[in-house]
Amino acid sequence: MMLKTIFISLCSSFQLAGEQQDIRDRTNKYENFIDFITQNNSMLKRYVSFAFAILLAVAAYFIPINEPRAQAVLSITAFAVIMWISEAVPLHATALIISLPLILWVGLPERTVFANYFDPVVVLLLGGLVIAVAMTKHGLDAYFAHKIISKFGKSSYAVLFGLLLTTALISMWISNTAAAAMMMPIALVVLSKNNMRPLQSKFGKAAVLAVAYGATIGGIGTIIGSTPNVIAAKYLNNAGETFGFIHWFYRGFPLMLIMIAIVWLALLLLFKPEKNKLEIAKQQRTLDREQKKVLGIFAFTILFWITETFHHISSANVALISIILFYSARSLDGGDFLKVDWEVIILIGGGLALGYGIHESGLDAIFVNSIKSIVSANPFLLLLVIAAFGVMFTSLISNTTASAVYIPLVTALAAASGLNVTNTVMVAAVGVSFDFIFPFGTPPSAIAYSTKFVMIKDMIKAGFLISATGILLLALIALVW
Repeated sequence: MMLKTIFISLCSSFQLAGEQQDIRDRTNKYENFIDFITQNNSMLKRYVSFAFAILLAVAAYFIPINEPRAQAVLSITAFAVIMWISEAVPLHATALIISLPLILWVGLPERTVFANYFDPVVVLLLGGLVIAVAMTKHGLDAYFAHKIISKFGKSSYAVLFGLLLTTALISMWISNTAAAAMMMPIALVVLSKNNMRPLQSKFGKAAVLAVAYGATIGGIGTIIGSTPNVIAAKYLNNAGETFGFIHWFYRGFPLMLIMIAIVWLALLLLFKPEKNKLEIAKQQRTLDREQKKVLGIFAFTILFWITETFHHISSANVALISIILFYSARSLDGGDFLKVDWEVIILIGGGLALGYGIHESGLDAIFVNSIKSIVSANPFLLLLVIAAFGVMFTSLISNTTASAVYIPLVTALAAASGLNVTNTVMVAAVGVSFDFIFPFGTPPSAIAYSTKFVMIKDMIKAGFLISATGILLLALIALVW
């Protein structure tokens, strides 16, 4: 638009009467051209991205791996990754497209390919998403957020820890984006009440980053906290490991608590609060009847998820029971079901279908055989590489799509390396959720950046320290757990 303005102003400077009409005609043509480019810019990007995805898919197909089906799956994977990175079409659309070449080109059974779109782990995630809708609809998430924050007193150090912990606890049960979107206004109210200005307040920087990082960290606390978790559960069960809600919980929850402490200390080190005492408004409301019903069903669901080893009702079936209870209690209606993030459901299904193709075609075995020298190297170094690559991968694409490609390969790698398969796969699953560095890395980080309390250099400084520490911690825990 700046070029357009300069062009028009230059045209108006001409004074020759005989040339003015010609200039106006050319100006109009130029304006129309600029408008055309502006309106079609996104379409152009889509076409370019699609063309590049096709070219890369063709190139991948001709990589000499001497296994036609594996070559075909590699080609499909290359196409899908580029489409997911560019978002030339919605992510879930690419996830649906994947099934067609897997069936028609690779020759996989359509019944098995389509089954991935409603796999038991997808049902488990659906239960988590329905719980999130119920909590949000009846204000239970905001109620607990205010209630917990008010319990931390007025010390700036304690309030910062409260923001971090509360966001993480909420993000264990609802999406990290929703948790950050809900908690950020609470943090901003605290900052406003204490006259802390954007970019000027060190506590302000720490507070908004505490919400963003807390939302990301909370996702590793439970199996439904983040989509890579359920994808990891799928492949671990396929690998013969018994793995459900409780198995993730006693690994992920302690890691979440350790990361909360690390992030809290890092934020205090980098952005020391300028005030020791803060003014905090207390929450006076009590739970109403509807909120108590939702809380009761929520508590029932968690109890049965944690005690799965005693009653032997799978986590997916418990999730289905909780959905039935919400509707039986009239806590949700038909319109609420439309609020479930179905795009994520389809995206995971497509990712599982792609992973199925990677395994059935033998592409994962080819990948492992090609890096035997690394597999036989120091186990701790291998775990570090797996965690670091996961963090780098999720800097390019969403953690869901990153895990759909990454976790099947790591599962095969873990089996070949002799390491504990469960812990190694968890390193990959958590690694793709550990991008704290860039505003575009995760939605919570983007929300923090949008508050204008932090600059990109602030996020890089804090995020690099936390991501590096997280990678090291992941590798250590996986090795000695």
